[in-house]
Amino acid sequence: MKKVYITLIMLVIAVAGVAQQRQIQGRGYMGANPKALEPVLTTEQSEAIVSLRNELKKDLLQINNQLAEKRAQLKTLQQTEKPNLKAIDSKIDEITDLQNKKMKLAARTEAKVRENLTEEQRLQYDLRKGKRGQRLHMSQMNRVPYRMEGAPRMKKLD
Repeated sequence: MKKVYITLIMLVIAVAGVAQQRQIQGRGYMGANPKALEPVLTTEQSEAIVSLRNELKKDLLQINNQLAEKRAQLKTLQQTEKPNLKAIDSKIDEITDLQNKKMKLAARTEAKVRENLTEEQRLQYDLRKGKRGQRLHMSQMNRVPYRMEGAPRMKKLD
């Protein structure tokens, strides 16, 4: 009889868990509806923004490829028997120029995206943009954007 009660209790707990999971499915943090928080864009606005971002992605792909080449060349220069410091400095300058170019392209694209928005949409966009990346979760700490290139990943303590 005891086994029946335990099984029945476990079944009730499982059903309650599934019901609760279905209730909050499709909702964001604290039960908010993420779709209601997004600005409503016209089809022209969304098409323009998508094309701007696709153009940026194409440009960034080329720059990232060049950056990878320059970093490999820098590593080669640094790992020689007698490193040429002038050549290393020059390669570092080339890398920072490419990084500068990436930042400028991203800033120009953001400005163009904002031009396509109404005043109310711009405000909403700016508020959301300011909140991105404020909180760094433990799962994100080992991701590439938050650590130096080539640096070892953080190891978990036992």
